[in-house]
Amino acid sequence: MAASLPVTAQAVETQPAVASDRWTGYSALVLFTCIMAWAFDVFEMTILQLATPLLIQEWQIAPATIGNITTVARWVGLIGALSFPVLADLYGRRPMLITSVLGYSLLTGLTGFAQNWQQLLVATSVTRIPLSGEIPVGQVMVAETAPTKWRATALGGLVGGYPFGYMLASLAALAIVPLGGWRSLYFLGIVPGLLVFLVRLGIKESPRFERVSTETFREGMRQQFDLLAPARSHGREVVIGTLLVFFYLFTWVGWSAWMPQFLANEKHLGFQTAATYLSIWMFAAIFAYWLCGYLCDRFGRRYVIPAFVMPAAVLLVVLGGQTDATSLFIIGGIANFLITGSFGAGMGYAAELFPTAIRGRGYGSAFFFGNLLSATSPAIVGYIATAQSIAAALPLLALSFFLLGPMFLFVARETTGKELTDFVGQEQPA
Repeated sequence: MAASLPVTAQAVETQPAVASDRWTGYSALVLFTCIMAWAFDVFEMTILQLATPLLIQEWQIAPATIGNITTVARWVGLIGALSFPVLADLYGRRPMLITSVLGYSLLTGLTGFAQNWQQLLVATSVTRIPLSGEIPVGQVMVAETAPTKWRATALGGLVGGYPFGYMLASLAALAIVPLGGWRSLYFLGIVPGLLVFLVRLGIKESPRFERVSTETFREGMRQQFDLLAPARSHGREVVIGTLLVFFYLFTWVGWSAWMPQFLANEKHLGFQTAATYLSIWMFAAIFAYWLCGYLCDRFGRRYVIPAFVMPAAVLLVVLGGQTDATSLFIIGGIANFLITGSFGAGMGYAAELFPTAIRGRGYGSAFFFGNLLSATSPAIVGYIATAQSIAAALPLLALSFFLLGPMFLFVARETTGKELTDFVGQEQPA
């Protein structure tokens, strides 16, 4: 019960520490498992992006239709973005991670049977519910189990599952789309369900969650389905987290959703070349996540994140005016490296703003509202692309990303290297 948790904070000093400065087999396994879960859910999200040129041609639909499908699916997925973290505060991080991975694995396979854009809209939207739930739950679990001095690196590495999953989807598209068509990519998406067995056998519950649950039970209280608890006790943090999630995702969702179409059709590189470029970019991005996370742990997010996001915004604008393949590859690759590199440590920051007792709900609220607003990005870019071009929409995406710089420089407090809090009312360690 949210109102009772400040009382629990008084007993926190008597509890043993649950984090250390060293990696353990458990913390490493949690990170690896969450990276794979992230990679496989990104695999599903990427399928539609890669299949966009093929779907437009096969079903004779406008680019705006694909943009609308992506936007509506992301809105429906907000059900999972809000409910899964809340349930993770009530029942634990581990069971909700299992449920989300199994859910999106089965639903991804069923999406391959869609016969028109209306059926694709329904299938993609339903799949988004467990997909959107896995992301915040995984970030919360990694934040709670990683060593304090390596937390930003771990969160950066976690989101490094994104380019790994994107690269897997791109390579799979090159290998099996010529043989089995775009539907084969969805059928292949059933494979991540095997990850559930690893989670069930090798991953225990977050020690921080168990600590809070034990203390709450000892005090004769119980957690409740209280969605407003973070807003009451950490309103400023909810606003900051929401803005950061919005700025990151508005740019990234618009960029990633339309890059295949931008390269393949608008810049006339063709499907195979576009898929090759994206595969190389995403391979490099795996290292970008770890690099930015490491630099944040070493020097703090306040200056490292702006050093990534502000040059990336400039390059996004420059990219739209390029016409030759070499310039597109180099400038696009550097922009993608900077965009993706800042994503993990920057987005993961929002999970560090809240105590363990309400971390799922706090981060879930920021993730929900940030996604609610940023989900308009694919549709907005789609309409601009239909009226003019994708290149004409890139300055808008660049503006959103540029604003992350002043957010970290002047608004967001530094949490890198500081111990997480567990209870509402507990002071942040210096």
